[in-house]
Amino acid sequence: MYLFVITTVLGSAGVVLPTFVQYMLRAIGGEGSGERQMRQEVGKLKQQLQGISMVDQFATYARVQRKINTQNQQYKEKVMERSVGEQRVRLVLGGLLRAVVGLLCIWLIWEHQSDPVISLSPDLVWPLGPLLSFPGCQLGQISVMVWLSVVRIVCSRITSSVTSSAPKPAPQLVTPVFTQSATPVAPPLD
Repeated sequence: MYLFVITTVLGSAGVVLPTFVQYMLRAIGGEGSGERQMRQEVGKLKQQLQGISMVDQFATYARVQRKINTQNQQYKEKVMERSVGEQRVRLVLGGLLRAVVGLLCIWLIWEHQSDPVISLSPDLVWPLGPLLSFPGCQLGQISVMVWLSVVRIVCSRITSSVTSSAPKPAPQLVTPVFTQSATPVAPPLD
């Protein structure tokens, strides 16, 4: 019975833990206070820009527009740095977890090569009996290697169906703050 539990936990951990780590990193690594402040400053500058007449106060309008463009660029760079850092952590943690679980699975298969996870009547597993008992069990028994494979396949299918049916983010109804706007052109002189 302990072999059944250990094999099931180890098989599911290889699939579930990396997905869990990904969700945890997404929840933890949100927008920082510096990024939030930059976004608020751009919003204020956009409001200020709406109050300025481009024709009457062109120099002021152009100056505020350049400030908005530089703030947008700095914000995008900060977001890119944060996302690259999160991606590195996700790759390292995910790879490390998969390596540890993989090594533990190999060790478990090696140690319990001829030990069955489940013993059933040979009639219940009749057409697939030799396949389920591979590499060293008798007919009617399910080996550790086969059970690990079954658990991993089932867990990966469940995980992929759960992540694909996750709610998609709603479309934005508010216009985004960080849109590229054209550089103002001076009105023609008559």
